[in-house]
Formats: sequence, structure tokens, C-alpha cells
Amino acid sequence: MGHINRKFNAFVEGHSTHTEIEELTTPVVRDHIETIKAGGLLAEFEVPLGLQKLEAGMKLNSRQHNVMKFAGLTPGKFIRPTFRSVSIDEANGDQQDEVIVIQGRLNVDSSTLQAQSVSGIDYKWTSISYFKHTVAGKPTLYEIDLMNMICIVDGVDQWASLRNGLGF
Repeated sequence: MGHINRKFNAFVEGHSTHTEIEELTTPVVRDHIETIKAGGLLAEFEVPLGLQKLEAGMKLNSRQHNVMKFAGLTPGKFIRPTFRSVSIDEANGDQQDEVIVIQGRLNVDSSTLQAQSVSGIDYKWTSISYFKHTVAGKPTLYEIDLMNMICIVDGVDQWASLRNGLGF
């Protein structure tokens, strides 16, 4: 039996959302692919050319000033939230802690208010230039630093030889 997520939290510039957070969407790592049709190939062939843009989001059950104030910052300003999760294995009680750190720009969708209901507010992180996902006791699952061309997957820097070839 695998680890089942029990609790999670987001810290936005030091503010804990543990009493408001309902949902968390972590960045998805996907290849950016283009199809080539070379004259010597029997069929089209997909070539990975890097990664697709990274996005993340969360849903809070309240209009949280301590989070909303980071949307609409001037160009070149980013925030660096940290997400934490705790999972427990039902078979043996083993606890697994995960930490995700991103750097990006915050966008807020706070347009709907309803009387006598919990107003779910969606927060999206775009323009993510840094993403790190660690699971306690294991090599770094992902560390992606777009500006420095670093892409570590399961503790191995996948782009080290490319950076070296470019003189980084």
C-alpha cells in the first residue's frame, strides 16, 4: 500500500495558509515536443526540445490579503512560495514529508462572492522560473532552474553536459 496524503500547506512569503487552503496543484513536468518529418524517416517523429512552461495553483476558502497582495507586482518581481505535504503509509505507519518550492508570479481570481457560503478563491502561479520537489530521505525528485539551464531529475542533472557544451 502506498503513502496517502494526510495534510498539506502553502507558505506564501512566510504566511501559512493552513486554515484556508483547500486544494493545491503542483507544477507538472512535461516535455516540449515538436514533430519532424525528415525525408529519410518512415514516419513522423517527436523530438523533445526542452520542457513545457510550469504552472501551479491553489484554492483558498477565503479572501486572504496576506496572499492577494503579491499579485500584480511590477515586472521582474517574483514570489517564492513553499508547499509542504505529509503522507502516511497505511501498512506500516511510515511518514513521508514532501517539500515543493517554486518561484513565479501570482495571479488571483477573486471575482465571485456569495452570501452565506465559503468563497473559494483560485490563485495561479505563472512565469515559474524555479521548481524544486524533494521527498524526505530520497534524492531530489526535481530541481528545475530555467534561467541557469538546470534540470535535476531523481538526483541526476540531465542538462549538465549541455551547459558544459555552452560554456556555462
